[in-house]
Amino acid sequence: MSTGPDPSAANAPAIAEAVQGPNVDGVETPYKQERSPFARKVATAYYYLARPQEEETRINAAVIILAAVVYGVLYFAIGSVFLPGHAAWCTLLLWVASNIGAFVAFQLRLPRVIGMLCAGLLMQNLPWSAVDAFPPRWGTQMRAAALATIFLRCGLELDLGTMRRYKYPAIRLALIPGLVEALYDGALATAPALFGMPILLGFTMGFILKAVGPGLVVPAMFKLQKTGLGKDQGIPSTIVISASFDDIVAITGFAIFSHIAITGGPESGNLGWEIAQGPVQVVFGILGGLLGGFIIGCTRIFYSRLIRLVAIYGGALLIMFFLEYYGMLSGGALGSLTIGLATANFWERGLPRCGSLGPSFTFSTEVERFLEVIWSWVMEPMLFVTIGASINFQTLSSGTIPKSLVIICTGVILRMIVTFFAMSRGGYTTKEKIFFALAWTPKATVQAALSATPLAMIQAAKAGQPDYAQWEQWGYDILTTGIFAIIICATLGVLAIHLTAHRFLEMPEESDEGRPQPSHPSGAASNVALHRSLSTMTKRRGTEGGLNQSASAEGRQVGYEDDHTLLHHNIALEDYEVVALYIDAISELSTLVASGKPDEEELQRLSHHVAMMKRRVEQEVGQREVTVRELFRSASLLAANKPVVYRNASRAPHPPSLPASPGKGSHDGDAAV
Repeated sequence: MSTGPDPSAANAPAIAEAVQGPNVDGVETPYKQERSPFARKVATAYYYLARPQEEETRINAAVIILAAVVYGVLYFAIGSVFLPGHAAWCTLLLWVASNIGAFVAFQLRLPRVIGMLCAGLLMQNLPWSAVDAFPPRWGTQMRAAALATIFLRCGLELDLGTMRRYKYPAIRLALIPGLVEALYDGALATAPALFGMPILLGFTMGFILKAVGPGLVVPAMFKLQKTGLGKDQGIPSTIVISASFDDIVAITGFAIFSHIAITGGPESGNLGWEIAQGPVQVVFGILGGLLGGFIIGCTRIFYSRLIRLVAIYGGALLIMFFLEYYGMLSGGALGSLTIGLATANFWERGLPRCGSLGPSFTFSTEVERFLEVIWSWVMEPMLFVTIGASINFQTLSSGTIPKSLVIICTGVILRMIVTFFAMSRGGYTTKEKIFFALAWTPKATVQAALSATPLAMIQAAKAGQPDYAQWEQWGYDILTTGIFAIIICATLGVLAIHLTAHRFLEMPEESDEGRPQPSHPSGAASNVALHRSLSTMTKRRGTEGGLNQSASAEGRQVGYEDDHTLLHHNIALEDYEVVALYIDAISELSTLVASGKPDEEELQRLSHHVAMMKRRVEQEVGQREVTVRELFRSASLLAANKPVVYRNASRAPHPPSLPASPGKGSHDGDAAV
């Protein structure tokens, strides 16, 4: 028992200052320099008010300079098409406006998609013709490519083991609330006091509005998974699994009703084919995805990271555009999801054996990180800015927006009520069912991709008919309703998730020692073992084969038998070594501070060394995030008492440990993550 003050507590700021990195190279931070009172107030206000940008979408001087360089290359290489008034110029202008809008929305604590959408609305409705030269066909194809991208990412992130574990609550969540809302919205749209649409066209709009936004829901659930909220009950896993299949149901229903309502019907003589087209699209999409996944699984052919990225992304886009060309948009979306899911599982199982280099759990993660960059910088901005730019307020009827708000708000309220009761059979508490209801409201991606499609189909199929003006107005009504559904549901849905997660969800169960289980796989004994093993790596570097011996020992420590098995899990030994040096530096600094009377020069030297090692870790190892698939795979392996190995030490702050109470209940799949 301590009888005096803890000497390390008095010097804790020294460790924090060293790890956080101020005073590097002996230079004071801007907040410590001598400056006027006004400048200090401005700097302080900016520090507290400005929201730090996320690493993946940070806009800084380098991004601006590179964008200018790319534009210069395109202009001088291609010519006047990149001058104002041309289609290529309008495309670049929309992209720039979308990213600026995303930055403003992010600073206002709103979803980035709201800023992108509003940027498109602004560009279309400016007094001067900003984007009149932008071809509508380009916008349609960009939205199809964005849909393929987001579904490919969903396929890469899904894990079959997790899907099997949570199949029943996920099926209820994916089917019941959305179908009820789709039928309700469709029936409400036929009311003469609202839009007075034909019933089948109303159901077309209803299936557009029913889809949850995976681009909003999945990242939010990812954060909950990492913090541990609701993971013992499997809530983040259930929502992520349901989101993808909810969208598939929405797109399939949209395809069936839109074709019957607009291009088919009893008078066309093809009613049977229009009805059968939905299931046919599903079959074509699944078969195309499985075939593509089988081919791309041949890692002897697709042997490098870049080749695998081009193969799987090109395959998803090919399936999407091929089936979309023949009017099978939902089949293209399902094919993109299937090719991602199939390829990831072929890679992990080393299939097909005749063409594979062996099992790997990192190939899908590497591709997903590239796709995240493509989605964040290209596809997402163009998806939402082009759908926003398709609305011209001068052509809207004065009563369209109020009628749209009535359908959106009442439909969402009904959706929340149905979601609450649909999840009643899963053993969830009342607060958890309320959270399900709130988390199942964000909408964005599918609405942005499909809202303009009925209008385009009407303009192609109904032109020249006596009732064309009425059908075109209904097309604009669907488009407007979809856009305002994004604005309302994306903003309020994401806000509801962040405000209620800590109040309605529980942290993991406490361990035997009475401490809460952390959000990452951890354990005290294995934690010490890992630190010792990492520290040993640097000391053995001078001996021949020392690093390999240490790596082999580390592999045996987590349950693998030899170097071959360890290398099959692609552990980056160089990353381990860099992190080991960083841990050793922090350990030396902590020991010095704990001595009670540290030497000032030695303290300064070690603080500087820790800061330098921190920068080296960030530069050489990288600030990597664990993907959704890695978290789900960790849950599955730990639930089965199998070891978990991360590729990079920076992604594994703690080594794996078994859950405190495996097998407890029906939702403990997330407990080990």
